Amino acid sequence: MKSKSATDEKIMQAFAQLVEQQGYSATTTVQLAQTAGVNESTIFRHFGDKLGLATGLIVRYRKSLMDIIADFKPVWDLETDLIDFSRCFRKQWPKQHVMVMLMSTVKDPAQKQKLHAATHQIKNGIQEQITQYLEQMQNRGRIREDVNPEQIALNFIWLNIGQFWTSRFWENEQHQLSDERFYELSIRPFVHLLTT
Repeated sequence: MKSKSATDEKIMQAFAQLVEQQGYSATTTVQLAQTAGVNESTIFRHFGDKLGLATGLIVRYRKSLMDIIADFKPVWDLETDLIDFSRCFRKQWPKQHVMVMLMSTVKDPAQKQKLHAATHQIKNGIQEQITQYLEQMQNRGRIREDVNPEQIALNFIWLNIGQFWTSRFWENEQHQLSDERFYELSIRPFVHLLTT
């Protein structure tokens, strides 16, 4: 007999796959049961309903992202560290695409509001980690005293999300940047503004 956690993981992987392919509202528990190779009743027993599935997917994504960020070890060089933070975001891009599909295809306003609250926790967790790092850099005299670390952390998140959207949804080659080119054109000027 398979463990509950193995079954949960199988269901979640199938759910993420279906949401990415056809969106949240179009995904049914019947399709999910067939894709995951489980009975539909197992899905309801483990997750309650589709909202429970969506919430579970967001919680798993948040944990995965926060684990990667928790592994980050600063070297206290602003450019190096912010590039490493950006690499953390890039590792999560496939899951970010699923999150975008999930949030953009929920039709029920009440469900959308509940899921929005859960995704907001992801942004807050990332912003908190980057803010703490920037505050320490400010205390070390490595960035300007007149900048607001919390706002700069949010700007940095927006910069990386913008790169994600550009690379995922604009297929024109002139908008495609290699990692190194993105760091050169975006992260380095960002660092320059914080240090001069």
